[in-house]
Order: sequence, then C-alpha cells, then structure tokens
Amino acid sequence: MSMASTDSTNPVGIRDYGLLVCLAAIWGGSFLFIKLAVDTIPPATIAAGRIALAACILYLAARMAGQRLPAFGRHWIFIAGVAIFGNAIPFSLIGWGEAKIDAGLAAILMATVPLCTMVLAHFLTDDERLSIRKIAGLIVGFTGIVILIGPKALMTLGDDAIRQVAVASGAACYGLSSIMAKKLSGLPRRAVAAAIMATSSCFIVPVALITDRPWTTEPAAIGIFSVVMLGLLSTALAQIILLKIVRERGASFLSLNNYMVPVFGVIWGIIFLAERPNPSSLVAFLLILTGIGITQYRRKPKAG
Repeated sequence: MSMASTDSTNPVGIRDYGLLVCLAAIWGGSFLFIKLAVDTIPPATIAAGRIALAACILYLAARMAGQRLPAFGRHWIFIAGVAIFGNAIPFSLIGWGEAKIDAGLAAILMATVPLCTMVLAHFLTDDERLSIRKIAGLIVGFTGIVILIGPKALMTLGDDAIRQVAVASGAACYGLSSIMAKKLSGLPRRAVAAAIMATSSCFIVPVALITDRPWTTEPAAIGIFSVVMLGLLSTALAQIILLKIVRERGASFLSLNNYMVPVFGVIWGIIFLAERPNPSSLVAFLLILTGIGITQYRRKPKAG
C-alpha cells in the first residue's frame, strides 16, 4: 500500500526492523499455509475462509479503536477495487497456482509485485512515470521471470506454466490495488482495512459457495488449521502490523518487505515441505531482486 511517509525525525530502530521482519515472515508463511490447505480445500474456499475471518477480526479492531466503517461515498469505489484486486482475485489465483507448484516458487514469483506496480503506475498515475533506469530494472526483473517459468514452458504453456502465470498475475493484481489504495490514505486506516476485508468477503464468499460447494468437500484437519492461520496471521495480523509500520515509518520503509517475503517463503518451504529450489530458481530470484534494486536506486545529491 503506497502512503506518504509520516515520521522522519526519529531514527529507525531495532523495533522497527523487528516489525518489518515479522511481517515478512508472516507473509512468507502464507505460501506454506496455502500449500498445506489446497490439497483438500478448493482455492476459492481458502480465499473466502481467510478473508471472512480477517474481516471479523479487523472490524473488531476498528471498533475497539473507536472507528466506524467509512460513510458511503466515492471512496467506496476504491475500497471495492482494493477488495477485488488486493484480496479476492490474487488470493484465489495464488491458491489455484499452488495446487501444482511449490510454495517457494510461488513466493519468488510474488517478488515481481513492485515491478508490476511500476508499469501500472506509469499508465494510471501522473507522478510515477517510468524512466530509463526503471525500464532497465524492469527488463532485468522480467528476464528473471522468464528464467523462473522457463522459455520453453512459456511457449507451450503446460499446466505448471499456466499456474505460474496465475501466481504472477496475482502479483499484478497486488500492484493495481496498491495504486488504488493511494486514494484511501486520508481515511482512518483500521476502518479502511475492515471495510476492504468486509467488501472482499461479499465478492469471494458467493463465488466459493457457487463454484466449490464447500459443504461437499472433506477438508483435512491440517487444511482447516492452515485456513485459520491464513486468516489470523497472514491477513488480519499482517494488516495491523502493516498499518503500524506505514503510520510510524512510511511506505518507503515498508517497501523493504519486497526483498524479504520471497526469502521467507523459500525458507519455510525448505524447512516444512522439504522443497528444494533448483539453481535456475535461485538465479531468477537474484535477477528479480536486482531488477527491483535498480528501479529503487536513488543517487544521493552532491553536497555543496
């Protein structure tokens, strides 16, 4: 979510970095929980379960802070946009993709979020235009994506390739939602978070009921546990931590997450799922991070 920086007077401390690492670990763990759940629970049902649970928690958090849902008005167009493109669609796409691909691979694909955001911002905003430096970074990052999915797989679009493209499309959705979220920066943050999740529930729950008919499935205990953890940790708690970081340190500090989330996603996959990323995945990951680094590089002005 892109918001203006709020506190630049106090130096960033260990507590700030601790919150950032905690958030990255939680978000990186979401790929593990999705992988564990998707074996016995359909992707749309996973998304509906985590979003509905998070909506209830975030609404209670907003009420405890003395905040009510925003009054109906033009900003609800952007709330609905963030709900659809920031939660309902990407959660479903990532879940569907992870039915066939490793959690670590999905986490690496999600590292493309800032690259997708830059391309969309160029066409949808007036103050975030592409430059030669950003274009160079995008080319490097895109090269990493091609290596990750595999040129031959992209040409033939086999099942695994389509699912990898689905996860990458989820990254593009996150990029679009972050641009829409800029229109909501003037509203109470907890109330906005609750409104977004409640609206997401209104979209995804009917879809899950119609397409998945969850009452006909037989979810395993680990699957139910994973959906609960996705709702409690990866969606609700993560949103609260995110809002705290943005309020105290701003969006620029939060953007460092883009470097850490895929790392944790791969680590959790190795530890708990015995996944072993191949060398081409690691090369692709480095290229994607290099591309992000090029686009984010700022030359310090000369003194004097």
